[in-house]
Amino acid sequence: MILSVTHSPLPVMFRKYHALGNDYLILDPAQQPAELARGLTPAQASALCDRQRGVGSDGIVYGPLLDEAAQPGHFACVIWNPDGSQAEVSGNGLRIFARYLLDVGYVSLQGERVCVLHSGGRAIPITYGSSPDAPIRAELGRASTAPGPKTLPGDLVAALGLPTLVGVGNPHCVFFPSIAIDESLARRWGPRVESDPAFPQRTNVQFARVIDSHAITIEIWERGAGYTQASGSSSCAAAVAAIHRGECASPVTVQMAGGELTVDVTSNDDGWCVALTGPVTPVFWGSLAIGD
Repeated sequence: MILSVTHSPLPVMFRKYHALGNDYLILDPAQQPAELARGLTPAQASALCDRQRGVGSDGIVYGPLLDEAAQPGHFACVIWNPDGSQAEVSGNGLRIFARYLLDVGYVSLQGERVCVLHSGGRAIPITYGSSPDAPIRAELGRASTAPGPKTLPGDLVAALGLPTLVGVGNPHCVFFPSIAIDESLARRWGPRVESDPAFPQRTNVQFARVIDSHAITIEIWERGAGYTQASGSSSCAAAVAAIHRGECASPVTVQMAGGELTVDVTSNDDGWCVALTGPVTPVFWGSLAIGD
């Protein structure tokens, strides 16, 4: 498959995984030609994520990056969105990356725990289960909350109510609308909220409903990716928002179109601290040609 005919095509080796339908490609620099071992361009990332002309995915994890100074058990990576932007963090993407590290032998289950450093700068501890297919836990660390901006358009607030802003290494805007939430609601309002002037760096958007004190359901619009069936950081943000509102207590089961994740939320002097646990599934691996 040729994604570009402008330059000589380069062979790209990839593995594809999904976490509840939230799919990511893993590109390991050690398996790429010299030109791609230096990193991806935004155009290359977009081409690979294209579902009609590329492999298709909600994002790319590029790593592990070579770092001679890295501590044992520490692996760095860069996360790309389908629009060619880089993400600070992805809860599912990092758990998928951890599964890749296990599958190809960078780590073993005997180690049980690794630490991933990503483009957002945080070090994320990852804990494996008793087998490769067991749920994988990622500790995203500190989370913060803030009131929603007062500058949001009146029709948006009238339809959705005032949101709660949550930071879990990347920005989130969580609504608890009184109307029914579904994919069409996320697709209608998600793009407007993501790009509203109140969010100069754009934002991820969640539409949540509380089921009971330990369960919520959400629809997701991801910054740089659009509608997704599941999201780890979105699950964490929505769970923190529900607890902040006094409607839930930890742990919180977060139901999405793709399935369920479990979010643990603790509090300390620094604020909230979050971790998520859920499955990761291999899909396929292969190679394709992409313009350099």
